[in-house]
Amino acid sequence: MHQPPAWALDSSERLTLDGFLKSFGEAWACTERRFLKLECWQSYREADGVRSQDAFQAGNAALARSLLEEEAMGDQPLRDEVKARNLEFTRVRLLSYPLTAYLHYEMINYEVRSRLGEDIEFFVPPSPVESHFDFLLFDSHTALIHDYGNGPVGHQTGGWLSHHAETLEALAGIVTNLRTHSEQVRPLEGVVEGLETTSGPQDPRPRRDFPQ
Repeated sequence: MHQPPAWALDSSERLTLDGFLKSFGEAWACTERRFLKLECWQSYREADGVRSQDAFQAGNAALARSLLEEEAMGDQPLRDEVKARNLEFTRVRLLSYPLTAYLHYEMINYEVRSRLGEDIEFFVPPSPVESHFDFLLFDSHTALIHDYGNGPVGHQTGGWLSHHAETLEALAGIVTNLRTHSEQVRPLEGVVEGLETTSGPQDPRPRRDFPQ
């Protein structure tokens, strides 16, 4: 499920989670034009104790929204930097319906961040969403490919670093094909504070929003 194919890992370097974060910082520092993030998993897991997720699981979507707004404002320096450096900064989010409990929560997060100026595109791909995998592209010089395990819930343990030109070109082509052949949707139009949660005690916890 969502596993990167062998060709995507050709000539890549295996990274621990700490190595992934370090490589992100290095790639980000020398990015001049474009940052793309493809998000495919329908549920992710990280550490316990995320207050906005706890509020949503308890059925208090209004409190979850308030806490998500606090978290999003913490990333304002990043948005300011993107603007100052005139970068294309886009998250491409794949969806499969019906939405998971995790994505009901994330839709509030996406709505908050879109309102603050973040560019998030939503697509329903023509092929099963499980056939796609998460990665980051920095201009045409670096790709970071996530390792979220074997599922069914993505939990990052590391990833892979690639500077291989053919790999980077192919990854960019995946995003182009998704934009060309997928159904673009606008799910944020229906996000309201009173959104009811179908989540329960077994639901996955969210990732940190950026950069994983």
